[in-house]
Amino acid sequence: MKFINRFSITLKFGILFGILCLSILILGYTSIDISESSKEKLKILHTKSQKALLLQDKLISPLYALREMSQSLVMAPNQPIRHKVEKKLTKIMIKLDSAFLLYKDNKIYEEWIKYKNFLKITKEYLKDDFEEGAYVNLTIPSKEQFDLLVTELLKMQTESLNNSKIAYTTAVEEAKQLKFEIISYLFLILVFSLFIGLLVSNNIIKSIFSVQYGLNDFFEYLNNKKDKAEKIFIDNNDEFSDMAGVINQNVYLIQKNIEKDKALIKNATRVLENIKCGNLGTRLTKETNSDVLNELKYMINDMIDNLESRIEEELNKRLEQEQILIQQSKLASMGEMIGNIAHQWRQPIAQIAAIFMNMKITYDFNNFTKDYLDSKIKEGNNLTNYMSQTISDFQNFFNPQGEKEYFSIETACKDAYFIVESSLKYHGINVEFNVIEDNEVYGYKNEYSQVILNIFSNAKDIILERKIESPKIVVEIKSGDEYAIVKIQDNGGGIKEELVEKIFEPYFTTKHKTQGTGIGLYMSKNIIERNMNGYINVKNKNSGACFRIKVIKNKVKNE
Repeated sequence: MKFINRFSITLKFGILFGILCLSILILGYTSIDISESSKEKLKILHTKSQKALLLQDKLISPLYALREMSQSLVMAPNQPIRHKVEKKLTKIMIKLDSAFLLYKDNKIYEEWIKYKNFLKITKEYLKDDFEEGAYVNLTIPSKEQFDLLVTELLKMQTESLNNSKIAYTTAVEEAKQLKFEIISYLFLILVFSLFIGLLVSNNIIKSIFSVQYGLNDFFEYLNNKKDKAEKIFIDNNDEFSDMAGVINQNVYLIQKNIEKDKALIKNATRVLENIKCGNLGTRLTKETNSDVLNELKYMINDMIDNLESRIEEELNKRLEQEQILIQQSKLASMGEMIGNIAHQWRQPIAQIAAIFMNMKITYDFNNFTKDYLDSKIKEGNNLTNYMSQTISDFQNFFNPQGEKEYFSIETACKDAYFIVESSLKYHGINVEFNVIEDNEVYGYKNEYSQVILNIFSNAKDIILERKIESPKIVVEIKSGDEYAIVKIQDNGGGIKEELVEKIFEPYFTTKHKTQGTGIGLYMSKNIIERNMNGYINVKNKNSGACFRIKVIKNKVKNE
């Protein structure tokens, strides 16, 4: 085995490749020889079998067909049919004459001539209208001659089949012999190849394992499972020995670099911990041979230098944007609120005007009494109190809530409906409440009601814009396993499919810029998903848009 250690890997594989080529040449030559021998045997077998098939196809089968035609000729009921059968009979006889010419020197040709003469006699009897003679000639002497001819043909066919069988048996025996020879060659080549292959492969595998163990040891070091990686030792003079030397040298350099990288990472960890605690005064100071880590160090130091000012700048921008959104939302809500108050006050103002008119008419007819004046003043006070209460209700509705509380979903929805009830009724929009199961949820009641109000207002605007006949809004309140669910469905024709995913984005609106700011649904989404741990979405259903609002029923932990 030691003499193999002196060879290079290239020479070892060259030996194995040479053995492989030699084996292929031997097997190839043997296969070609077997193929040529088999080809000749198959050719002989094919020739002998073709003779038997030729007898069957060209002579025996047509001869039986001729016999049947001759019987049909004698049994034909009239002259036209007999004439047709005679034509077919003639065609078959012409083919048989050509086939029997191949056997002119054989006894069967003489028997064919005799049988053909009997058929000729049968035709002559039929020509003379002597049908009895034709029938006797066909059934006795002609039948005997037919049997003699068929017997000779079958003997010849049997002889051909026997020759084919003998050729096939011989081919099988020779194939067995060739099979034994091939197996013997294969066995010898396999034993020799295995012996040489085991010697070479065992030497190569031993070197590979040495490298593998060394690399595994190094990877354990990289994974912090060992403090130091051991050197790889290979007792060979091949490429693996050279590889082991290069690996050992690189492992040593990598160990030194890793130690520097670890020191820099520890330094970075301490700096990041200081940043987490709000201390931006420390910087990375350790050096390493890695250009990437050094670049990262410089970037972290630069980031720390600018982080504080950028954080403050970003916070100010965010606060400014949020204030703008809130202000725009307040202005939009104020416009809606003034419109709704106008609708709420329209009837009381009309009633106060009627009171004044009635008082004037009563005075003109001299029926003005103190009791009458007191009743009208009381009636006017009731109306002004109602108007004042309306202002208070609107004011309370739009006031921000300081703390979360448990509130009824049904109550919050109906409070929102109260704000727009007069406006909806004025425009003939019917609102139906379907309360399957009310729930109490934990959150901001006023903000939740404002979300419902915003959906009511959007539904009203789209219904009026599209001039929907028999407009209606259906509110369904029900309970899930974890969430209280509200569905608000209108019959306003729905939202365009390409806009469904955009309507919750800030500043997106389908209304004219003088009518909508595009922040109502954006703020609604923020209220439900950020402030109340819920979900809000929309999809087209039946003849309009269906908004679904889910709010968690129980108080969230750590809240």
